[in-house]
Amino acid sequence: MSCASLAWAQSAESEENIVMEKIIYSEDMLPARTPSGMSKIRSGNDAEVYSSGERYFPVMLVSTTDYKALDSAFMYRMFNEKGFKDNNNYGSVHDYFVESSGGQFQPTFDIYPIALPKNFSSYKSDSEFILPAIDILVERSDFKARASKYEKEIPFVILHPLSRDKATSYCSDFFNHQYKLQYSAKQVYSKNGYKFNNYAFISQKAEGKESSTSSKDVNMLGTFVHEFSHVIGLQDTYSNDSRGYATIGPLPYDVMALGLRNGNGGYPPTFSAFEREAVGWLKPTEIVNADSVYELKNLSGMQAYAVSNPNKSDEYFLIEYRPAVGFDSKIGSSSYSGKQGKNGVMIWYIDYDYSAFFSNDPNGDENHQRVEVRTVLSKDQESFAKFDFVNKNGKAKIDGIFNLVFDGDDRVCFTVNKSKKLDKCPEKAIASSSSVPQSSSSSNSKTSSSSIASSSSVSSSSGTTSLVRTILPQTKIHVSRGMLNVDVPMSGKKTLRFYDALGNNLGAHTFEGSSAIIDVSGWNRSAFVQLDVNGSLLLAKRVVFR
Repeated sequence: MSCASLAWAQSAESEENIVMEKIIYSEDMLPARTPSGMSKIRSGNDAEVYSSGERYFPVMLVSTTDYKALDSAFMYRMFNEKGFKDNNNYGSVHDYFVESSGGQFQPTFDIYPIALPKNFSSYKSDSEFILPAIDILVERSDFKARASKYEKEIPFVILHPLSRDKATSYCSDFFNHQYKLQYSAKQVYSKNGYKFNNYAFISQKAEGKESSTSSKDVNMLGTFVHEFSHVIGLQDTYSNDSRGYATIGPLPYDVMALGLRNGNGGYPPTFSAFEREAVGWLKPTEIVNADSVYELKNLSGMQAYAVSNPNKSDEYFLIEYRPAVGFDSKIGSSSYSGKQGKNGVMIWYIDYDYSAFFSNDPNGDENHQRVEVRTVLSKDQESFAKFDFVNKNGKAKIDGIFNLVFDGDDRVCFTVNKSKKLDKCPEKAIASSSSVPQSSSSSNSKTSSSSIASSSSVSSSSGTTSLVRTILPQTKIHVSRGMLNVDVPMSGKKTLRFYDALGNNLGAHTFEGSSAIIDVSGWNRSAFVQLDVNGSLLLAKRVVFR
């Protein structure tokens, strides 16, 4: 595909160049290009297989004869280092996906410096730039040593050595985008027995810094996250109105919209509950009981509620709680000059249509947004009662959510009955389903966090447990450096059971001695720990893991 053939394609998203009035887009929505396609969310999840577990992805850090690449050691840190803080970023690309997935997806990005033998202007399309870079990559000994860790058909990232604007001045094909070689190069590219297809094509540098090699002049973290999110199956949720202004979509709330610019691009908001559902990380729980008090954990706890159209299950609302912490702490501070967001309980409206998402334009109709934040509740006692559907005369089974109560950053509570009073979160509430990690139990005195996770959540009818709080000075439970230390100076069989704030059983650990040490470094925030000795409840307490 030549540069000239893409001249018609300049219309879409703002990632790197946003001015006060009109938007100059750095990623363009291309009607002729077939994106990877979002999962069929309600009718059977078909997320890409490489969006879970420990996965490895090659990243080609390309230089040309006239433009140098950024330092490969710095780029490795920006993509992989836990707690990466340089250039006012909250974390690395790796951190972002671990946080968004609740630890279910742990990507490693292998950085490979690639020196192309021509000037940048010599390359007339993205595939013409990519294929010789792959030819060099597959000859590298370090790539060959790592290749067994990659997928059979390798998804990859390629970083060119310019800014987006400078690159597109050479060729309109060089905007930031995700695509597949089967379309751009007319083939799934094979070289030395390796196959390459799905890729993200991204600029290394910020605007006006084309000749710089300083790490301070690197592109936004949000841009790298956004484009790689396309690789694992997400679509854009931004759009523009009839005048060409980027005023459509969940702008500051979504990394697939203009949220990638939050905190000057260093604090892209984590995946929404909708997107976590799309890639198979979270299953929201339908609200059905109008007489109950509902408890909703921080979204980092992988929990959300749904209110669905009974006549069309792909139209629904999602309720999620996002306090101003971590990557989500700059939702109210976007470098986009238009709409600013706020933190709290977000009410998303979703009208999923496979064709609209597959064409990468779910919010193209400004009169009917398919992914939208309808409101954000940020104060106690606020409510929302507009669960209105547009398809097939749908009618919600509940009137709304009322009597909202915030309990710090960990949880909120609410009712779906306006007349039911609520002034604080109770000990017990209706439990929501969350992510489903792998499970096992261990009789060893030390086990990993994955080995104490239950294979499924316990339903609200049987999962809520009354935790008796007993003061036993001789029994100690405390956390130090990611390890849960338990001292029980008593004989007999001891069993530790772990529950989330809703009473869902997270798993168990059994030991015979007087002490146990359990690795909880990968756990989110806190849990209730119940200790049984010889089958009798001895102690239950809330333990903060971080």
